Amino acid sequence: MKIIQFWRLAPWFLCGILVGSGCTSRQSETVSLDAINQTIADSLKRHNISFVVQAINQGKREARDSDEYYNFVTQDIVRHFYTGRPDSVLLNTDSVLHYLSGKPFSDFRNRLMVKCMQAKGIYYTQFVFNADSMLFYQKEACRYAEQGDEESEKLLCYANLADAYKFGDDLSMSAMTYRQAIALADSIQADTASYIPLYSGLAATYTTLRDFEQSRIWWEKCGRLWPLMTVYDRFNYLNSLGNDYFYQKDYPQALETFLRLDTFLLDYPDMEWERHFCQASLSDIYLKLHQPEQARPLIAENLAFFGASGHNEMVMSHLRTQQMELALQDGDFDKAGELVARYPYRDELRSEQGLLRLDFLRRFSEARHDWKRAFEYSQAYTSLSDSLRSERVRMKIAENRMRYERDATILNQYLVISDKEAQLMRTYALLAGVTVVVLVLIFFYFYRRKQVKLREEQMMQRIVAMKMENARNRITPHFIYNALNHELLARQEGRPSSLGVLVDMLRQGQSLASVFCTTLREELDFINLYVAVEGESLGENFDYKVNVAEGIELDAVQLPSMMVQIFVENAIKHGLKKLPHDAAKRLTVQVDRHDGAIRIEVLNNGPLPVVQRSGDKVQVGLRVVAQIIQLLNTRNKRPMSFELSGCHTPEGEEGCRAQLIIPDGYNFDIND
Repeated sequence: MKIIQFWRLAPWFLCGILVGSGCTSRQSETVSLDAINQTIADSLKRHNISFVVQAINQGKREARDSDEYYNFVTQDIVRHFYTGRPDSVLLNTDSVLHYLSGKPFSDFRNRLMVKCMQAKGIYYTQFVFNADSMLFYQKEACRYAEQGDEESEKLLCYANLADAYKFGDDLSMSAMTYRQAIALADSIQADTASYIPLYSGLAATYTTLRDFEQSRIWWEKCGRLWPLMTVYDRFNYLNSLGNDYFYQKDYPQALETFLRLDTFLLDYPDMEWERHFCQASLSDIYLKLHQPEQARPLIAENLAFFGASGHNEMVMSHLRTQQMELALQDGDFDKAGELVARYPYRDELRSEQGLLRLDFLRRFSEARHDWKRAFEYSQAYTSLSDSLRSERVRMKIAENRMRYERDATILNQYLVISDKEAQLMRTYALLAGVTVVVLVLIFFYFYRRKQVKLREEQMMQRIVAMKMENARNRITPHFIYNALNHELLARQEGRPSSLGVLVDMLRQGQSLASVFCTTLREELDFINLYVAVEGESLGENFDYKVNVAEGIELDAVQLPSMMVQIFVENAIKHGLKKLPHDAAKRLTVQVDRHDGAIRIEVLNNGPLPVVQRSGDKVQVGLRVVAQIIQLLNTRNKRPMSFELSGCHTPEGEEGCRAQLIIPDGYNFDIND
């Protein structure tokens, strides 16, 4: 509709700040209520009204106190704006204001008050055109917003106030307030979508002033944000852009724009108010194009729709002008005269409406050859048009003043910012220096700690290596003397000599003592030689076996050298030699695979040795084994382990078992 710049963007402003009050006003608010608030705002922008109703009702039911409850009542106000229910808007707004009137101040309640003042202002703009009331309530909204610290809330209030100035025909203040809102949006780095109603509102103000060069600039800025627009943003954009073409008298382009808008609204059947609003604009254009038959059904339908609501006198006034124009184009002067008499021109009509009505009355008087009235209407039209031109001049002066004040403010801010930046740079330099010192100290601490730990590990490796070497060199002269005595006795008794075995064992033992790791084959070969020599002292009842499971490659299995030999030596010295001389003595070495590891067991039917004294050779040998395993396990994710316990031999006798488990892929390098 040409004489009414669409003002339905204001409920979107309310919707935008409702989320802030629900989500950030109080730390105690639950995540679920925050989610409901955000979902309501998003759904309103997508025009998902059915979901909004459900979400608001859920919010009211789950509200923990009155503040939260009236927060959702305020969201219901926005919903009623979207669905065109003025009575419900007023009823809910008064309900919230009554609740707030007796409550102490809080940031949360102040935000509710801001939204109620905005709702009142929008009500007196959209449904009951009252310039004084809408301007009063929007100024009150700004006053309450100034008491808070939410810059985004202030931005929305300024945008609504700019609209109020525009509908009160104070166009210079409207343009200046819009520009202030845009400057504020720049300063707070508002999201891009926030600029849509600001650009659109400022462009519409220039359209009203007939400054089409400026309006084109701002319409182009707004049009580039089309992908970010909500349903109502797009409606407002197309409606106001069509008005711009209409006032330029580019009626074909205006018709194309409003037909595009009418097609767009087909996808949103709930937007009945908007559809009739668009059709009222189409009927106006058809009359300008002298197509009364296209305009006639639209005028009749819109008179019925807006007349039934009882809250759209501003719209009805323009539709009656269309009725008069239609009667004039039909040549029905009597009907046109009857309508003129029934609905006379009033000075309180807004400038756009007044210009259209005066233009019609001038042409109608000329058609009736009433030259006196035609002259009077022509003078009134010129006077009103001149007032718009003077408003443009006044606005130019106001804009120049605002730009001067803005430049002065920016310069002052630049000086303040420069000083702050210098202070900040000094702070950064000091912080950087302290950080470097701290980092150097931390690096030095960890470096020293690593060096100490490395020396400790190296010392532990040397100690363990020395203990292992000592354990390997436990083939004492006493053992050699005993072996030689057995050899001399064997020769006296005429038995075969085993001196060569002793020599081989001593040679291989010397070789194994010089390395840390060996293969399982070399370990078993040495054990066989050791048992061949030591077994002579156990008598004829000694039985020794080595059982290796199928599939085990002895050359591929690594282990610390002479570790299994320690188990065998302990089994003979502290197990089998404890048995009576004529008793059966059994020693078995078993090698198999178990749970991804090589398991080596040394079994004997002797008693389990008691290892309580710290100097006991059994305990010394096993302690060396434990230390070696502990050292190696620090370098492996899966540990190696050994165990000394009682058991039953394969023959079913009670005995002793020493077990060593070596996981596959075990790392034996102690220098890693």
